[in-house]
Amino acid sequence: MLLIRLVASPTLPPAASDALRRRLADGELLACVNDPEVNATFVSVKTGDDVLKTTVAIMAETIGSTHAVGRAFRFELQHPDAKKISDDVLRSVAVELQGSFRASVYIARRAVSAGRWTTMRPMLWAADGLALGDSSPALPFGGSESSGVAIEVGTPTVIAKARLVGGLTQSQMRSIAAATGGPESGLTEVGAYPITVARDEAAIFVLELSDIKRAPLHRALTLLDIEARRFGAHLGLGSLLSNAPLELFLDVLAMHMGLDVARRQVIETHLQAGAASP
Repeated sequence: MLLIRLVASPTLPPAASDALRRRLADGELLACVNDPEVNATFVSVKTGDDVLKTTVAIMAETIGSTHAVGRAFRFELQHPDAKKISDDVLRSVAVELQGSFRASVYIARRAVSAGRWTTMRPMLWAADGLALGDSSPALPFGGSESSGVAIEVGTPTVIAKARLVGGLTQSQMRSIAAATGGPESGLTEVGAYPITVARDEAAIFVLELSDIKRAPLHRALTLLDIEARRFGAHLGLGSLLSNAPLELFLDVLAMHMGLDVARRQVIETHLQAGAASP
């Protein structure tokens, strides 16, 4: 199963998001989220290995070069066996995106945990959303009005947003992120990114998990809360920014409510694929 996750920053206008939903209706649209606090739009699509370039082309064409102005884009191509996405296919996707967005394209293969990837990826999270790192483009484009396009290839990940309430400085946010999800953190399968302080003074973080068995989301949130309490803050509301496997939620029920819940007990697992209510 191949997943394509698009992250566009700043957020796409509603018309563009709605157009993506319509154009991707024939595929399997797993998530489409606009989050102003993170300043990004997240679109997750499940597609076949043989239609990777076609699906990316549809997404790029729908957004168009007009909406690329002033925006950064990250296309995350995720596969349980990432080596199946060949270099030839990857380059053809890069050429397609360079032409559609009239932008420089950065390419990287993730072969490390999400924690280590926080300092290595070509397009990082910053206070205003996505921002380029120190990488050089694989396909440069002179005079582009876009902030660039990054293509990352790797195994599937889960992305969530967390809010810490109680008032934190940027320095404290960086300390909390480093302890929760980074190269030297206790949970190397978690990448924690301090984003910004919202209008209500809540500190906004993005968490990315590369292995939900070794580092479940509830454990990452618990560690984030522990680190926040060192500075007088605590965990508030959060949200998922991507698709997530059912096991993530079953593990939370088992850990925090003591419920031994199996996949077969979830009603939705018995519905036929593509079934729709009248």
